[in-house]
Amino acid sequence: MDNNMYSFISFCMLLLFSTFIEAAPNDSLITHLPGFNGDFPSKHYSGYVSIGKKNLFYYFVVSERNPGKDPVVLWLNGGPGCSSFDGFVYEHGTFL
Repeated sequence: MDNNMYSFISFCMLLLFSTFIEAAPNDSLITHLPGFNGDFPSKHYSGYVSIGKKNLFYYFVVSERNPGKDPVVLWLNGGPGCSSFDGFVYEHGTFL
């Protein structure tokens, strides 16, 4: 995928995720995670966004401070053998 297409898809995903602050469906709400017994500091959602015949996984965490005013961060990383979820949990996420 070339850089222009990657940038366009990233921008579209950012716009899409910003709508989840108000429109996240309750059936996408995460209520527990295996191996984690504490309370979540904010609401967490996950699911798939369909783009054509492809599905992209998302994990959305509502701001712990002011969701209506705080910016939305799109966290992308990973690669062969490494999930972006690992980066979220171990490098940047709310469970540090």
